Amino acid sequence: MKNTGWHEARLIPTTGITSQVEQERRASAVLLATMTAVERFGRALTEPLGAPEGRITTFVEVPFSTGDSEHLPHGVIEVTADETSWRALVEVSTGPRPLRGSRLEACLDLAAGHGIDALLTISNEVPPVAGQHPTPVAKEKLGLVSMIHFPWSKIVAEAVVEREENPDEDPVAVWVLGELIHYLEHPRSGALLFEVPEDAPTTHLPRIAGRLEGPVAEVPAPRGPARREIRIALRDDFEAEPPDQPGWYRDQNGLNHLSSPSEEDDLDAGRLRWWDGSTWTGHVYDLPPAPAGAEAENAS
Repeated sequence: MKNTGWHEARLIPTTGITSQVEQERRASAVLLATMTAVERFGRALTEPLGAPEGRITTFVEVPFSTGDSEHLPHGVIEVTADETSWRALVEVSTGPRPLRGSRLEACLDLAAGHGIDALLTISNEVPPVAGQHPTPVAKEKLGLVSMIHFPWSKIVAEAVVEREENPDEDPVAVWVLGELIHYLEHPRSGALLFEVPEDAPTTHLPRIAGRLEGPVAEVPAPRGPARREIRIALRDDFEAEPPDQPGWYRDQNGLNHLSSPSEEDDLDAGRLRWWDGSTWTGHVYDLPPAPAGAEAENAS
C-alpha cells in the first residue's frame, strides 16, 4: 500500500490557527514547553537573561491582579536553584505585529510589583543594534526589572544548534527540537516574518492541475525563513534546473520522480516545498484552497 499524499503525524500541529491571537498563544506554549522538556535548550535561552542554572518550569497565560485590573502575560519562566527562584515574564508577538510600548511598560510594572526578575520579549522585530530593545519604554521602568528581546529567528537558530550539537545524546530531545523547528518555520505559525510586498496579489492563488502551457506566473510571495526572498515558480518544465535562490517553490520534487504519467493524478498541485539552496528539504506547505469559481476562471 502506497502512502502517497499521507501527512506525517506531528507533535505540534499547524491546523486550527485562525487568528494572530491563536498564533501567539500556540507559539508561546510550544516554546515554553520545549524549554522545560529539553533542558540544554532551556538553559541556552535563560542564561542570557541572567537566570541561574537550575530546574526550569514554565507556565502560560498566568493571571496577575494589580488593583482593579488583571493582566495576562503570555507566559512565565521559573528557574529554581537550591532554595532560590528566578522568574521572568514572557511577552510574545507573531507575524508583522510589533510589540507595544504601553503593554511592555505594564508588564514591567507587574514584574516589579511581584518580585519578578526579568521580562523576555519575542517577536519578528530585529533591533538595529545588538543588545538594544526594538521597542522604547520609559527608562524609569527598567530600574528593578531587566528587559531582553529575542527575535524568533534566534529561537529557531538556538533550536537548530542544540539539535545538531548532540544528535546521539538524547534522541527524544533531538526529535522534540526538530518538531519545534518544523512548527516555527511553518508559515501558519507566524513565528518567522512573512511580509507581503506591495505588488503581491491579494487573492488566493488558484489550484492548477495538469501541465501548464508556457510560464504562467512568477508570483511575489511573503518573505520567508531567515528573511530570504522566496518566489512561487509555476512552470511547465517539470525537469527544470534547481532554483538558484533558497525559497518556497511548487513541489517539483515529486514531479521529477514520477514513474509514469498516470501518477500525476495523485500529485497535489497546491503544495510548495522548501529549497535550501542545495537540496529539497522535507518542509512542505499546502496552499489554501482557491476561492469559489477560481478554477473556472483559470480554465477560461
